[in-house]
Amino acid sequence: MSETWEALSHLFFPPVCYYCKAPLDSRGGRKLCPRCRELLKLVEPPYCLGCSKTNVILDEETLLCADCQLRSKRAPLSRIIAGAAYEDLVPHLISKFKYGRCRYLADPLTDIIMAHPEFSVLAPHIACLVPVPMHWTKRLIRGFNQSEDLAYELSRRTGIPVAKALKRVRYHSSQAGLKREARMRNLGGAFQFEDSYAKRFQNLPKNRLTALIDDVCTTGTTAELCARALKRGGAKNIILLTVAKT
Repeated sequence: MSETWEALSHLFFPPVCYYCKAPLDSRGGRKLCPRCRELLKLVEPPYCLGCSKTNVILDEETLLCADCQLRSKRAPLSRIIAGAAYEDLVPHLISKFKYGRCRYLADPLTDIIMAHPEFSVLAPHIACLVPVPMHWTKRLIRGFNQSEDLAYELSRRTGIPVAKALKRVRYHSSQAGLKREARMRNLGGAFQFEDSYAKRFQNLPKNRLTALIDDVCTTGTTAELCARALKRGGAKNIILLTVAKT
């Protein structure tokens, strides 16, 4: 029945590329046309094991870039798992998703996250997905939180539950163009742990992961401050799953 319905839907509504609207081959189950897929710079080895950056010099022993080697071992965020570089088509997909309110793009953007070479290895160890929260005023203006959309789509695909364990309690000015230190000052005190989730995180074994979800990672400041708030709530091993790393 489902195959018949799918065939009928394709007859009356031929599948098109989620981004450029070019016709798609219905048999492939693809969301992007071949031309758009070629414009995705997906992360492939060799890449930094700390932040997923490619085209950087890696330490031969740790396979970390220079920036990640300088990070403290006590940093609240253990790893950044980014599916693609913030180049070519990816910035346009994310911009259309967020500012063009094209929420259906959560589907191909989730594909990008899951395309990371280590995603399938890490996924069974992830206890929950925590979307980076948005202040209620900003959400009212935009109409949705893109990180939540990605988290729920990822949850639908993997069965990993979503935990809205953080809230943004302070509105901040735009982060665009700010360096890491300025972003830290701008976001100071912005995130708060939801106490109702305390027992869930405190009872997690150390080998279980808590995954923050965001659309793009620039300096990592937002993710780090969110991870600190989660640590205060009892989370132990926190990673970031994101579409792209700049």
